[in-house]
This record gives sequence, C-alpha cells and structure tokens, in this order.
Amino acid sequence: MATRVEDAPLSARQAYAAKLRQWRVDCGTPPYRAIEKLTRAAGDGYPHATIHDKLSTGRAVDQAFVRAVVAACHRYAKFPGEPDLDPWLRDLRRMLRDEARETGRQQWVGGRPPSLAGAHQHRRVATDLDDAFRPGHLFVLNGLGGVGKTQLAAELARRSWADYQVEIVVWVTATSREKIIAGYADAAALLGIEETDAPAAADLFLAALSEPDGLRWLIVLDDLQDPADLSGLWPPAGNGNAVVTTRSREAALAGHHRTILPVGPFEPAESHRYLSEKLGPGLHDPHAVDRLADELGHLPLALAQAAAYLMDRHLTCDEYLRRFRARRLDELQTRLRPDDYAATLTSTFALSIERANERDPSGAALPLLELAAVLSPNGIPAGMFTAAPVQKMLTDRRGRATTADDSWDGLANLEVLSLGRLDDERRAVVVHQLLQRSVRESGPADRIAGAAVCAADALLEIWPDVEGDLGLVDLLRANVEALIEHAGGALWDGKLHQLLLLAGNSLPRQGLLSAAVRYWERLLPIAIERLGPEHADSLTIRNNLCWAVGRAGDAVAALAGLRDLLRTREQLLGADHPNTLATRHAVAHWQDETGDHDEAVAGLRRLIDDYERVLGGDHRDTLNTRIALVETLGPDNPVAAVAELRLLLDGLGRVLGPDDPEVLEVGIELCAGLEAAGEGAEALSEMERLLGDYRRVLGATHADTLTVRYLIIGMKGRRGRSAEAVPAARELLDEVIGLIAQGRTELEALRAAIVSWLGQI
Repeated sequence: MATRVEDAPLSARQAYAAKLRQWRVDCGTPPYRAIEKLTRAAGDGYPHATIHDKLSTGRAVDQAFVRAVVAACHRYAKFPGEPDLDPWLRDLRRMLRDEARETGRQQWVGGRPPSLAGAHQHRRVATDLDDAFRPGHLFVLNGLGGVGKTQLAAELARRSWADYQVEIVVWVTATSREKIIAGYADAAALLGIEETDAPAAADLFLAALSEPDGLRWLIVLDDLQDPADLSGLWPPAGNGNAVVTTRSREAALAGHHRTILPVGPFEPAESHRYLSEKLGPGLHDPHAVDRLADELGHLPLALAQAAAYLMDRHLTCDEYLRRFRARRLDELQTRLRPDDYAATLTSTFALSIERANERDPSGAALPLLELAAVLSPNGIPAGMFTAAPVQKMLTDRRGRATTADDSWDGLANLEVLSLGRLDDERRAVVVHQLLQRSVRESGPADRIAGAAVCAADALLEIWPDVEGDLGLVDLLRANVEALIEHAGGALWDGKLHQLLLLAGNSLPRQGLLSAAVRYWERLLPIAIERLGPEHADSLTIRNNLCWAVGRAGDAVAALAGLRDLLRTREQLLGADHPNTLATRHAVAHWQDETGDHDEAVAGLRRLIDDYERVLGGDHRDTLNTRIALVETLGPDNPVAAVAELRLLLDGLGRVLGPDDPEVLEVGIELCAGLEAAGEGAEALSEMERLLGDYRRVLGATHADTLTVRYLIIGMKGRRGRSAEAVPAARELLDEVIGLIAQGRTELEALRAAIVSWLGQI
C-alpha cells in the first residue's frame, strides 16, 4: 500500500497569499498584465512579474499591495462600487502577527505594560484615544499623578494587540533619558538589530520604525518626567503610534502629528461603577458609594486605596469616610499597593511638587501651592497669586526679591506639572482637593498658618470696592469659606481678620439674606471661643447677625438682639463710641420696622445730635442717620422729604463718591419720594438715569440693577404706560428665570414680585 505523504502546513504568509489568489479567481482570473495595467491606472504601478511573485509566494505582501490588487481585481470583474478593504487589512494584520510568532518575535518587544486594574473602567478619554488611533499619530496623556494615565496606555496597548491593530508593542519606562535609550536599545536587539552601543542601537531602532512597509507598531513611553529627555528620541510619524504618559504640560510636548489628551479624575458615573464592581455589587449603599467618590474627588488612585483599605478592614463606605475625615492620608494605607499603583497618594504628589519647586523661579511653586491648599478646590481667583502680600511671602520664603512676574511664573510651574490649572477664562486656579489636603498635612503647621494669613491678606486686597462682578465675588466668598475651615486659629490671632467681616457683609448686598444669617451664626461661636464674648469683633459679629436676622424677615428678633447688644456696648465702650452709636441707629431702624414709629423718630433725632457732636456733621454715619430720619418721616411730608434728600444726597456723594452703592441707594429713595410728592415724571426720568449708573457700576445682571428695572416698570404702569411696562416685565421675568436656573437663587423674591405684578395688570 502506498504511503500517503501529507502536505506541509502553509505558513501564515502563504495562507494569506492563497486568499488573494482565490480572490483573483472569484473576480474572473484577470491576467497578471491586466492587473498591472489596472494598478498603474490607479497610481500604484506594480509590474506583472512582481504581482505574480507576491501572489505565488506571499513575499513582501504589505498594505499598499493588498489595496492595489484587491481593487484592481474588483474593477476587472466590474463589481459595483468599491471593494470593502477592512476585512483584507484586518486579516493582513493578523497574518503579520502570526508570522511574528512563527519566527520567534515576541508579543511584547521590550517591557510589558502593567496589568489592568481590578474593576478597570473604559473611560471617555479612552474612547477619544481609540477614535484617533491610526498610523502616524502620537498621543500625549498628561495629568495629575494618580488619575490613571498608565492604565489608559496599558488598556490601549493590550486592546490594540488583541484586535490585530499592531504587530509590535514597545513599553518603555521613560523616567529618564538613559532609561528611554535603554528601552529602545533592548527593543532593537529583539528586532534583530546587532549594535552594542545603546545610543546607536536606539537610533537604528527608530530608523527601523520609519520603514513604510514594516510592521505596524505601538510605543508607550510611560511616566515621562522631563520632555527634554525625548529630544531626538521621539518615535517617527510612520507606520505606527506612540503614547506618552506624563504629568508635564510643557509646550515642548506639542508638535506635528502629536495630540495632547488631558486626563482628569474619573467622571462620577465611572467612579460609581469602579467602586461598585471593586467592592462587590450590591454590598454597599449606592448613595454611600457616591458620597465616598465625591469626597475623594473621583481620583482613581484615591478610590483604589480607599477600596483596598475598607475591604481589608470590612468597613462600609460611610465608616471609611468617618476615618478619612478624622485621620491623616498616610494613616489610611494598606500593606500592598492596590491595582499595581507604584506609590501612595502622598508620595505621588510629592514627586511632582519637588520638580515644580525646582523650576525657575526656584522655590516659588511650593509656597504658592501651600496658599492654594487652604483655599477652595473649586477655583481660586488667579489675581490673588500676584497680589502684594503673596509677593512679600515669596520674597521671605525664597530669600530674594520676588515680583508679580515671578509669582505668575511659579503658578505656571504648578500647571506645567499638573498640580493646578487655570480655567478657560484664566480667572481661576483649580487644585485637586486631595492634593490640597496632602499639602496641608505634610507642611509644618506654622508654615500652613502663615500661608492662610497671606491668602486672607491677598483676597482682601483684590476684593472689589464695588461688587459688580458677581462671579468674582461668589468665587471670593467660596474661598473665604475654605479659609475658615482650614486656617485654624490663624485668622483669629488676637482679633478677627477683616476679610471675614467683608465676606459676610457682601451677602446681603446680593440679596443672599438667609446665607448671611448662616454665615454669622457659624462665625459667632468661633469668635466667642477664640476671642471671648466681650471682644470688639465678637460684638461686631453679634451686630451683623442681628441685622441679617431682621433682613431675613424676623424684625422682632433683630430688635431684641440689638437692644441686648446696645446695653453691652454701652457698658464696655461708653455711650459715645462709634459702635455704640451705630447700634442705636440699628435699634431705631428695627423699631420702625416693628411698628414703633414715634420712638424710632425720636431715637434718630437724638442720635443725629450725638453724631454731630462726636463725629461732625459731614461724617458718613451722621449723613446716613439724617437720611434714615428723612426716609422714616417721608410718608408724612413727602415734599419736605424730597428737599432734604436732595441736600443729603449731595453731601453723601461728596463723602463717598457718586458711584458708591450707598449713594445709589439713596437715589432710589429720592425717586420714591418724588413720586409720592406728585412728581411722577421727574421720578421716572431720574430712575431711568439711575439704571444707567447701576448698569455701569454693578453690571446688568446684578440683583440691584434688575430691581431698578422692576421699579421702572412699576412707575410706568402707575403712569398709565402699560403698553410699555407689560412687555418689559415679561422680558425681565425671562431674564430672571434664566439667571435663577444658573443658580442665582437670591432672585426668587424678584421673580415672585414680577409674576404678582403681571397678574394684577
């Protein structure tokens, strides 16, 4: 019996060539010269002998050849449309990878990427990376340490290999130029490049990547510390891709064929999925999971460490949060690093801080970061970093003169190392809340306290005299709240820092009446504890709290509190002290508000005499008290009130300036008096003039400006001009509703007033 001789198995390349030959048959077996003619017509130009050789042996079959031959056969057969090349190219990549295995090439050339984290999340930025992943593109993933840049690169490397998108993956630890060269040299050796000199081998390796018909490659340069280390070592924009992970945001990272992809913390949904999967589905309250993620600022490294810690100790999310709030960050570590993270949260931050502080101007970045550490994580006014108190602090800390330019450059160094970032409008600096906490915990207590005082001084310096920029004022107040939380006793050293008074007094000016009550209620027990109940600043806070309570709607409680405060101030300060006199003014105001009109008038008359005796007739407090008396008496004799208000308004304008908000407010009172005195036309004309002043001084969307518009609408309605007033009211209502939707809750009362007015027309 004859012995059957089995055919040797086809190689990966031969098998692919056989598929191409079968496609030629399926297309009617066009002669090789016909295929040559068709490829030349398409601009490819393969000789018929070359086509025969490649299809027979599979030698040197590449993407360009496959595209040309498949398309030529498709046209020869007169099939409609264009051929679908994706399956052919996908099979080609699979063939090249299989061939690499057959010939001994390794799956990973050079170092291997780290394992994907448990409960690894496919993030939106990973989708952006996938969408742009095509030959010739280089990607730079930059962001704060711990945001998961390496995991994103590892995910891409593993997925691109599994999906036959690349045939060679090189993973290089890029923490120094020497390591980059060594990584390239190792990869060169595995590719068969024989060169013992590492720099020369690296050059040959990069040259090999430039071959147009070579295998498709992916190079990952992980944790690049200094962009200068890649000078002359950037992978070519050839038949592959490179991904660089780095904390740096230096301009040197940008360039032709390079795409910068900033990487931030997880999105809330990603944090929730990560923790739920990591901790075990259904084992933890989903609301507690979200609270934990929020408090950790959605930072992947922090989430990983928290999950490991609470699983090791069998804690709930809320139990972990209780420990997190009470302990230092370095006390919440597990023995093993979770998810292959190389360092703890604190050490991860420390490396970037050290490098930022070394950059010119040296020694500036760390003090600036300590300033930021005691302020709001949601945004810090950029202008405060160049204020005079900050320059002085930097001069003291650095031991040499520091200018505003130096301060700004130091701030830029924080951004370069991803330790902070300017918002799109370059008005605010944002620093991650866990970085802030790490800096507070790692810095000496006296230095952090000094930074808090400096921050308060700087915020006080940049606080506008006229609060027309509502966004800025909201930002300033948010930072004051953060200072109160983080400054400890630094802002209460013998007296209250004036910034805290300014921040509280700004609240009612924007109509935030309930917020003002809460602010002073929060401050009062701290003042009593740190300064004592009879300290002047404690009494000032009591005064401001009473006013806030009254403005929020409880005039009786306000009057009771102010009468008690008046007795205390008379005993401690004496009857003629300006603060005692101011309290008498407040008592008279709230007496009138509670219906005791006659006593209020009598009290104001006596107070004016005392003010003129103690402070003089032109003092602002004297003038304000006289204005208050006129306003109180105005309904009884509006004509006399108008005459007196004109004189007082002129005097107050000379003392405070014509654009002072107090002067503008008295102008409103004058308009009301004119209308009450029967001078409606003049009142309306003056109110419209005042509207222009309000827009110029406070801005078009300030609560007071919008209120003046509403007052004008009411005046027009009372003068029979409803045809003008009603459309204006509807337009104003739409604007107010839009602003409320943006968070301007202080406008709710104005909205209700407009709706009520429209309902009565």
